Amino acid sequence: MNFSRLVAVCVIYCAFSTSVLAELDNNVAFNLASEAGYIDNFLYQADNEQGTAYYSLSSDLALTSKSQQSAFNFDAKLATYFFNKFDNDDHTDFTIIPKYQLKFSQNQRLYMSALWLNSYNYRGTGLSLGEAETLSKGDEKENVGASIGYEYGTLESQGKLNFEVTYNENEFTTRRADTRRLDTEILNVKSSFDYLLSGKTFLAFDIDYKNTQYPNNPIINRDSFAGLVGVKWYTTVISELNFLVGYQQLKFDDNRLSDDDAFKWRFDYIWRPSDFTQVHIRSKRNFDESYRLISSYRLAQTHQIDLEHAFSENLNVLATVGINSEKFISPQNTQKEDYVFSTLTLDYQYSDRLSLQLNYHYKSLEASADKFDYLHNRVGLTVKVNL
Repeated sequence: MNFSRLVAVCVIYCAFSTSVLAELDNNVAFNLASEAGYIDNFLYQADNEQGTAYYSLSSDLALTSKSQQSAFNFDAKLATYFFNKFDNDDHTDFTIIPKYQLKFSQNQRLYMSALWLNSYNYRGTGLSLGEAETLSKGDEKENVGASIGYEYGTLESQGKLNFEVTYNENEFTTRRADTRRLDTEILNVKSSFDYLLSGKTFLAFDIDYKNTQYPNNPIINRDSFAGLVGVKWYTTVISELNFLVGYQQLKFDDNRLSDDDAFKWRFDYIWRPSDFTQVHIRSKRNFDESYRLISSYRLAQTHQIDLEHAFSENLNVLATVGINSEKFISPQNTQKEDYVFSTLTLDYQYSDRLSLQLNYHYKSLEASADKFDYLHNRVGLTVKVNL
């Protein structure tokens, strides 16, 4: 991953060097949080569920520097988790994301970003679905990447054009004898054009090309092409709508694998019936990487509804309900998995620096193979301090 790390460092260096030459408006935000709670089915098993108490410590650093023509943002998150009965699964996740944008004029901007992410896949999920007890701990994954884009136009323009190039490298850093086959190098080129029809209604076109390379498993190297057309609607502050439909095709480099195509869509609707309530509905369908040892790719559908309501200046509630339907496809077979998930968060802002959160998370799986089915519940209390 040397290339991506080099690009990421260059983005950070160039952005910071440019920023310090200008008169900046600087802002730094730093917070610490601690969470304690209970998980009823830690290993995501169909039966013989095992529960455990857990504790976490996390921090979030956000740095923003702005001038009249440029802006630099740096966000770093770090979280460490401890489990009472499964201490082998104690782990630390982190995310580092620098972003930089430069405005050439009122309606032209260049933007860049980089990503360094380290995440933990719990036993019984992902690679180890249904096989949690065969492992002593979960899998760790690293993602490194960078992107650069150009945008011409604004919501007030007759048209708006966006062009973006992203490069990512991903690998599991555990069980390398098996997981090295899942190492990926992904080049993604996206372009969109919005044309103003009337008022705040736009006719939207999206084109997406993705080249996915598996250095240690080249038989499933492939190209993906997708095109979408639809509308984007920003008529009032009460509601916003993005709805695009189209077509996506996979073409494998190796002719021993069959190409595939599918109907594709993206739906995003925000409704604000009052100053205190917001409803957000999202739905999408697309091909994606499988990150499974026995499948080549997956076709994923996601539907989600978020409801946020402020009971007062200090008390907010956020409820989420969603369904993920995924087909993991290989030359031998297709496995279907349907996930139902929901969250409920009560957020109480005690003061400018101190807040409390009560969190509940639910997730269930219904798979083609019954042995993979599970129910998973987690409840926790978080104390967050802004410094």
